[in-house]
Amino acid sequence: MDEQTVRVARTIAVGRVAYGAACMSVPRLAMGPGAKNAEGPMIWMGRAFGVRDVILGAGALLALRGDRSAATRWVEMGAAADGLDLANAVVFRKELGGAGLAGVIALAVPATLGGLWAARRMRAAG
Repeated sequence: MDEQTVRVARTIAVGRVAYGAACMSVPRLAMGPGAKNAEGPMIWMGRAFGVRDVILGAGALLALRGDRSAATRWVEMGAAADGLDLANAVVFRKELGGAGLAGVIALAVPATLGGLWAARRMRAAG
Protein backbone atom coordinates (compact mmCIF):
# COMPACT_ATOMS: atom_id res chain seq x y z
CA MET A 1 0.00 0.00 0.00
CA ASP A 2 1.34 3.42 -0.84
CA GLU A 3 1.68 6.05 1.87
CA GLN A 4 -0.95 8.40 0.39
CA THR A 5 -3.61 5.67 0.48
CA VAL A 6 -2.74 4.73 4.04
CA ARG A 7 -2.78 8.40 5.06
CA VAL A 8 -6.28 8.92 3.61
CA ALA A 9 -7.61 5.75 5.23
CA ARG A 10 -5.98 6.63 8.56
CA THR A 11 -7.28 10.22 8.48
CA ILE A 12 -10.84 9.06 7.89
CA ALA A 13 -10.49 6.47 10.67
CA VAL A 14 -9.09 9.02 13.15
CA GLY A 15 -11.89 11.44 12.25
CA ARG A 16 -14.43 8.68 12.75
CA VAL A 17 -13.06 7.84 16.21
CA ALA A 18 -13.02 11.54 17.18
CA TYR A 19 -16.57 12.14 15.96
CA GLY A 20 -17.77 8.95 17.63
CA ALA A 21 -16.16 9.95 20.91
CA ALA A 22 -17.82 13.36 20.66
CA CYS A 23 -21.21 11.74 20.03
CA MET A 24 -20.72 9.59 23.10
CA SER A 25 -19.46 12.33 25.42
CA VAL A 26 -21.23 15.50 24.21
CA PRO A 27 -24.08 14.22 22.01
CA ARG A 28 -26.05 17.47 21.86
CA LEU A 29 -23.01 19.34 20.57
CA ALA A 30 -21.91 16.59 18.15
CA MET A 31 -25.41 16.15 16.70
CA GLY A 32 -25.68 19.85 15.89
CA PRO A 33 -28.26 22.58 16.42
CA GLY A 34 -31.24 20.27 15.95
CA ALA A 35 -30.24 18.32 19.05
CA LYS A 36 -30.00 21.34 21.34
CA ASN A 37 -33.15 20.30 23.22
CA ALA A 38 -32.85 16.54 22.67
CA GLU A 39 -33.61 14.32 25.62
CA GLY A 40 -33.68 10.68 26.67
CA PRO A 41 -33.91 8.30 23.71
CA MET A 42 -32.52 10.82 21.21
CA ILE A 43 -29.43 11.39 23.35
CA TRP A 44 -29.02 7.62 23.75
CA MET A 45 -29.28 7.18 19.95
CA GLY A 46 -26.59 9.81 19.45
CA ARG A 47 -24.33 7.94 21.84
CA ALA A 48 -25.09 4.62 20.13
CA PHE A 49 -24.18 6.20 16.79
CA GLY A 50 -20.93 7.30 18.39
CA VAL A 51 -20.14 3.76 19.50
CA ARG A 52 -20.52 2.58 15.90
CA ASP A 53 -18.07 5.18 14.66
CA VAL A 54 -15.52 4.51 17.39
CA ILE A 55 -15.59 0.77 16.60
CA LEU A 56 -15.35 1.25 12.81
CA GLY A 57 -12.53 3.78 13.16
CA ALA A 58 -10.58 1.81 15.75
CA GLY A 59 -10.93 -1.39 13.73
CA ALA A 60 -9.55 0.33 10.64
CA LEU A 61 -6.68 1.90 12.58
CA LEU A 62 -5.66 -1.42 14.12
CA ALA A 63 -5.93 -3.29 10.82
CA LEU A 64 -3.91 -0.61 8.99
CA ARG A 65 -0.98 -1.56 11.22
CA GLY A 66 -0.60 -4.94 9.58
CA ASP A 67 -3.14 -7.12 7.79
CA ARG A 68 -3.82 -5.49 4.40
CA SER A 69 -6.81 -7.66 3.65
CA ALA A 70 -8.45 -6.87 6.99
CA ALA A 71 -7.60 -3.18 6.62
CA THR A 72 -9.25 -3.09 3.22
CA ARG A 73 -12.42 -4.67 4.62
CA TRP A 74 -12.55 -2.22 7.56
CA VAL A 75 -12.09 0.74 5.21
CA GLU A 76 -14.81 -0.63 2.90
CA MET A 77 -17.23 -1.11 5.79
CA GLY A 78 -16.60 2.44 7.00
CA ALA A 79 -17.27 3.78 3.50
CA ALA A 80 -20.44 1.68 3.29
CA ALA A 81 -21.66 3.07 6.63
CA ASP A 82 -20.97 6.62 5.46
CA GLY A 83 -22.68 5.99 2.12
CA LEU A 84 -25.76 4.61 3.85
CA ASP A 85 -25.78 7.57 6.24
CA LEU A 86 -25.83 9.82 3.18
CA ALA A 87 -28.59 7.83 1.48
CA ASN A 88 -30.72 7.94 4.63
CA ALA A 89 -30.15 11.67 4.96
CA VAL A 90 -31.34 12.26 1.41
CA VAL A 91 -34.35 9.95 1.70
CA PHE A 92 -35.40 11.31 5.10
CA ARG A 93 -34.27 14.91 4.58
CA LYS A 94 -37.53 16.32 5.94
CA GLU A 95 -36.72 14.80 9.32
CA LEU A 96 -33.25 16.38 9.28
CA GLY A 97 -34.13 19.82 8.02
CA GLY A 98 -31.82 21.87 5.84
CA ALA A 99 -29.04 22.35 8.38
CA GLY A 100 -29.03 18.67 9.34
CA LEU A 101 -28.91 17.55 5.73
CA ALA A 102 -26.05 19.97 5.01
CA GLY A 103 -24.14 18.64 8.01
CA VAL A 104 -24.54 15.02 6.95
CA ILE A 105 -23.52 15.86 3.38
CA ALA A 106 -20.46 17.78 4.60
CA LEU A 107 -19.27 14.79 6.65
CA ALA A 108 -20.54 11.78 4.72
CA VAL A 109 -19.63 12.70 1.14
CA PRO A 110 -15.88 13.15 1.72
CA ALA A 111 -15.75 10.14 4.06
CA THR A 112 -17.62 7.93 1.59
CA LEU A 113 -15.61 9.00 -1.45
CA GLY A 114 -12.29 8.97 0.41
CA GLY A 115 -13.02 5.55 1.88
CA LEU A 116 -14.02 4.09 -1.49
CA TRP A 117 -10.94 5.60 -3.13
CA ALA A 118 -8.62 4.21 -0.44
CA ALA A 119 -10.26 0.77 -0.44
CA ARG A 120 -10.03 0.50 -4.23
CA ARG A 121 -6.34 1.38 -4.15
CA MET A 122 -5.75 -1.02 -1.26
CA ARG A 123 -7.42 -3.84 -3.22
CA ALA A 124 -5.35 -3.01 -6.30
CA ALA A 125 -2.14 -3.12 -4.24
CA GLY A 126 -3.00 -6.66 -3.26
